[in-house]
Amino acid sequence: MRFELTDLQSSWKSKGEALGSELPLDASPGDAVMGAARAGLLDPHADLVSIAAAVESVAYRSASAGVAIALHSVVASACAQQSQFADALFRGELIGALTLSSEDVPIERGGRLTGRASWVAPITSGGVVLVGARTGDEAVAFAVSLAATGVWTDPVEPAGLRGLACAHLIVEEAEAVALGPTVPLMSRVRVLMAAVGLGVGQRALAEALVAARAAGCGAAGEQTVQGLLADAATELDAAMLLTWKAAAANREVTLGDASMAKLAATDAAQRAVVRATQVVGVETFRRNHIIERLAQDVRALELFAGRTESLHAAMAAEVLPVPARSPLPTPHPRDLVSQRLDPFLQQSRCDFCDVERHADLVGRV
Repeated sequence: MRFELTDLQSSWKSKGEALGSELPLDASPGDAVMGAARAGLLDPHADLVSIAAAVESVAYRSASAGVAIALHSVVASACAQQSQFADALFRGELIGALTLSSEDVPIERGGRLTGRASWVAPITSGGVVLVGARTGDEAVAFAVSLAATGVWTDPVEPAGLRGLACAHLIVEEAEAVALGPTVPLMSRVRVLMAAVGLGVGQRALAEALVAARAAGCGAAGEQTVQGLLADAATELDAAMLLTWKAAAANREVTLGDASMAKLAATDAAQRAVVRATQVVGVETFRRNHIIERLAQDVRALELFAGRTESLHAAMAAEVLPVPARSPLPTPHPRDLVSQRLDPFLQQSRCDFCDVERHADLVGRV
């Protein structure tokens, strides 16, 4: 297994770095997407690792721009066979948006949608939105033009990702184009949101490193700072490998692997921001300090496109046995605990770990 990018993927990462350096911290979705189009980052044949590498590089400079490009890429890929949207999306002339919360879901009847979709981003004039809707007992993704009849937006001001325009979407008998199941699209979204998290975490680590070098800590303080930086770097590298692993499956990426990548990346980014706060110190409490901004941005990443509970459920559905499909009887959880504790108890006996305590512990499960 190769743990490095190919030359093509590395070139996408370099293009993302160049684009990120040109964009302001609060870049608008239009500027971010048009910039991506000019840089050659909107390609219908691009693999998911290349896109993730570019998104991470952009997010290092501007988290909101990274999110805008990530969401637009998913929409463009999903609409690649829809002639009314495809060309304009890949040229960056039409901005793609996604529903980032499943709290409200519209209902489809006869090819038209009615209802409300929560937290849609990025909202732009005349853009196209991917909405998950109920069709009978199934969840299906639909493309809806923001310029269509029967479509309204209720703007929402986000606490983080300040350059990203968000809104709730209200549709009433709005014309929509069915694109297929929602799971493949959500899998790609979660991988690219993981990439944004990596960019945010790497920026926090870089800011902490600059502050640590400028402070010139004493021996004891230096060891503490080194520990904080080393832990952040280790966790971000591990999350990066999980993200690459999920992205390497490209269009076959599973929701479980994508959820694992997003969970690892956003958690690592969150902890990197916390450690950067410890290293930089009280200055991070100043409004608009970069660490203060990153703290708000990473909180949005944790909430959008799958909260922690949803990520855990998606992972569990793939890695845990399903009793209904298993030819063997499923053991009671109490029996599983006994099986795992018995070998340990046989090898290690002491006053604090005896048979009575073992029985009490099993009885509590």
